[in-house]
Amino acid sequence: MGSFNKLKNILEERDNFLLICHVSPDGDAVGSLVAMSKLLRHYGKKFQMVSKDSIPLVFHFIAEKEKITDDFLTGSFDTIILLDNGDLRRTGFPERIKKAKSKKIKIINIDHHPKNDIWPLADINYVDTDSSSACELLYDFFVGIGFDITSSLATTLLSGIYNDTGGFQHSNTSEKTFTVIANLLSLGAQLKTISSNIVQNKPISSLKLWGIAMSRLKINQNFDCAYSVLTAKDIEEAGASIDEVSGLVNLLNTTAESRVTLLLYETFDGKIRGSLRTEDDKIDLSKMASLFGGGGHKKAAGFSMGGRIQLNESGHWKVS
Repeated sequence: MGSFNKLKNILEERDNFLLICHVSPDGDAVGSLVAMSKLLRHYGKKFQMVSKDSIPLVFHFIAEKEKITDDFLTGSFDTIILLDNGDLRRTGFPERIKKAKSKKIKIINIDHHPKNDIWPLADINYVDTDSSSACELLYDFFVGIGFDITSSLATTLLSGIYNDTGGFQHSNTSEKTFTVIANLLSLGAQLKTISSNIVQNKPISSLKLWGIAMSRLKINQNFDCAYSVLTAKDIEEAGASIDEVSGLVNLLNTTAESRVTLLLYETFDGKIRGSLRTEDDKIDLSKMASLFGGGGHKKAAGFSMGGRIQLNESGHWKVS
């Protein structure tokens, strides 16, 4: 309750806000970013929305996404709000945020991830690890302050919840989450629009990319792990973008022969990203990802490292 009141007060008192979501933005990152911007606009505040990486095509239906930029001037703001960032590195701007803190710019952390290196840096940690998503957490805040949730805002919030619960299928979909979903639908949230964009409307380039990844899918019996790889060349030849890799690991995770799924894929800037998924309650993928400098949730985590994937004609590969 203390963080609720502190957040409410600082939003009323401060004038110029920088909103930052995590790299490789998903539906919850985009949804929470846009949702917070709607609140600040209502308060008559100045703000800028920032995502280090471009917004994936599947989330372009979320209102105002075209106003999200990829860079900023720190000195232009008196408050920075970090939304859905699992750790400082995931913001894409760790050093600049640290510098902003040293200049007495207020840092607000709105998140549902476990405790991380943002917590000691932030002036306010409005965090609930029991929430399915940052958007569910923002819904609670909006209701708590009596903010009018329009049909557009309801769709934005439900998009984030839908994304982070895997279409209401993951174990983080609690009884309370279903109550929030029902309330958002009663307020005009467009579930059909959300599901058709996130699940159904895939470009041919994405399907080609998914086909390549599935053709390389293998099982490591010793570790109960399914894994696959994509090179930058694969992505380019499919006519796809890095954004279109989003969601692929969830598809691969549907195999019955494994407890964990790993997708490794190259980016065009000389890095390799890893996405991890599981449905096993006994596995903590955030700990596994932390070994490579990454993080996330128990059942969904990721990491990034330098290197390239070397793939031979027989389909065998190694990281170099």
